[in-house]
Amino acid sequence: MRDRPGRRAWLGPIALLLAVLCWFMPLGGVAVAVAAIACASASILTDRQYRLDWTAVAGASIGAGQLFFTVFLMAMEAAGH
Repeated sequence: MRDRPGRRAWLGPIALLLAVLCWFMPLGGVAVAVAAIACASASILTDRQYRLDWTAVAGASIGAGQLFFTVFLMAMEAAGH
């Protein structure tokens, strides 16, 4: 964050914060996970020299984990397990 100039410096930390929060939200967790992935993607896809922002990568990974877990639980429920 400290190396990236401007407002885009906050995209990675916001993505990480949203990704962690989505695991603690019983309602709306999927929407928050999608927002975390969107912020992380915006951070990673902008400013070529700053693409490897660890907070953005962590935020995208944690948010994707939440989405995968939700889809897994929905599939298990649909299968009757």
